[in-house]
Amino acid sequence: MNKDQCNKRGGAEPVGDVLARLMAKVRKGTLEVGPESPATEPTTDPVVVPASPLSHTRPAVYDFDLAEFPLFSFAKRPARDRHAPLTHTDTIRGKDGRPVARTWTAYPGRLGVGGATAHALLFDLLQLYAEQGGRAPAIQFGTLRSLFLRRGERNPSKKDYDRIRRDFAVLRGYDFSCRNAYWDAHRRAYVDMDWRLFGAVRYFKAGPGDGAGERPHGQIELSPTFRAALHARGLFRLGFEGELFHRLPPLAQRLAVYLAKMFTYQTVHRRRVADLARVLPVETRSPADARKVLGRAVDRLLRAGLPILAAHRAERGPDGTWWAVFRRGEGTARIPAAAARRLGQTHYQVERIIAAVDGESGRRWWTLCVERLGTGPVDRAIGLLKEAQRAGRVENPGGLLTKILKDIAVEAGVRLTV
Repeated sequence: MNKDQCNKRGGAEPVGDVLARLMAKVRKGTLEVGPESPATEPTTDPVVVPASPLSHTRPAVYDFDLAEFPLFSFAKRPARDRHAPLTHTDTIRGKDGRPVARTWTAYPGRLGVGGATAHALLFDLLQLYAEQGGRAPAIQFGTLRSLFLRRGERNPSKKDYDRIRRDFAVLRGYDFSCRNAYWDAHRRAYVDMDWRLFGAVRYFKAGPGDGAGERPHGQIELSPTFRAALHARGLFRLGFEGELFHRLPPLAQRLAVYLAKMFTYQTVHRRRVADLARVLPVETRSPADARKVLGRAVDRLLRAGLPILAAHRAERGPDGTWWAVFRRGEGTARIPAAAARRLGQTHYQVERIIAAVDGESGRRWWTLCVERLGTGPVDRAIGLLKEAQRAGRVENPGGLLTKILKDIAVEAGVRLTV
């Protein structure tokens, strides 16, 4: 597809004329239009998130702190109380650069600590947030089925759907308490914080019954604190793709994310096995069992070809303490937040266009349109295309979208050339 595409129905039509024609159909009652949104609904318009196989092949990202903090339980039959808090201690740079201990506690909600599927859901939500530009107050996940498709699961059962709704509730339920979260240089004070990851989650359906079909507008709100943190520091690249993550068993997934953080500033990562088991966590009856479980997880990473991991070994110190030693493979640099947002937003908008026109051949042209026009005009163009498709059959949606984008470019004084 190229810039000279055109609609099979005729010549170019200004955007104003397209709108006028569509509104005429609305007045005649031939165009389906939904009711006005009540004041209690989100202020940002929901957008459709297409399920694309490219979701698997784009570079994966994650939050820098959550990559290390323990949040989930990966044992099939955990011995711990599922409602007991998870704690983690590390250090920050305090006043005058001095190291200060930071204590982070995750209190689970009414459903307790999440498991492997909740971990996978958080991973997918962070990928979507990056793809959508890393700015909005909510993450648009579309439908629950689209989340399963991102993982390569094409035939989820009712049990799977029930579980993913439960996982949303688990993620919303976490309440974090952090002692010495950071040093505020402006106020010359240490900050203790209590906060959450997410707010409301919304599922859209075609009818009032539980069995009504999904509508592609699902979204989950970021808490103001989590959103501010993500906006300030961005998400870091893990150094591997989402497809590889979803091929790994749960504990290996968690270990891969943890190592990705450590390898952003270490060539060799060395940690006591007991400490590493507590961070992930690895829940076993004895330290010897923990070493075996960790060894199997590392073997899975190496067999899967995790690019950031070159080698691993276990060492026993003079005092009998066991250490896990990991050597970095391909280096992974953390990209700046602003660059990540620009890259993610362009890719996300192009994917939306590809889904709207149902064709891959014009990717270069659509990318140029997104880069030249920006997010707002592209949103407007996709909206006009969808309105036209509701009004009647559009034989060449790519051609019509090209004409709409060209007219918007003329209005904005932007030149579209390949």
